[in-house]
Amino acid sequence: MENSKQLEEVGCADTILLKKIADGDRNAFTELYKSYQPRLIKFCSRMLKNDVALAADMADEALIEVWKSAGSFSGLSLPSTWIHSIARYRMIGYLRKNKEILQDDDYEQLNLEDTDLLPDEEIMISERDQKIVEDIGKLSKKHKEVIELVYFRELSINEISKMLDISENTVKTRMFYARKHLKSLLESKGE
Repeated sequence: MENSKQLEEVGCADTILLKKIADGDRNAFTELYKSYQPRLIKFCSRMLKNDVALAADMADEALIEVWKSAGSFSGLSLPSTWIHSIARYRMIGYLRKNKEILQDDDYEQLNLEDTDLLPDEEIMISERDQKIVEDIGKLSKKHKEVIELVYFRELSINEISKMLDISENTVKTRMFYARKHLKSLLESKGE
């Protein structure tokens, strides 16, 4: 499907941008910033009880970290996964220092105590993520497309429905079967 091809092109384009950013290309960073900043604000605001101003600060901090560490992007995961991981760890660090923002049950839900990873653990997670990306590539085009739109582009069921011009129930059905097939692929590898 055309949208799957567009998603693959976005991943390749983001990888190229990261390489340019690693070489100090400010225009490449501006382009990446414009693409990711709104998504990161949305992601961060969920953990910050919809404090959009603070979420914008956290998103900017994460993107500054992307600028500084673009050269360390290994390509073992999608650029969007790597960038969202940076934002997530920034958020966790902030929330650890400012626990009063979260209610007790929210704090436990994030499982903040167990987030410090050793380098070997980070490599294992990165390799696991790469295997999952490879398994996603084995899904049918329709299922792959819906997984990528939900998990990598963080679109809602309604947004996907409009984008693909299909009903919301069709989106949900495709997600159900895509997850089921992905689970069976992972289980067959013992993961």
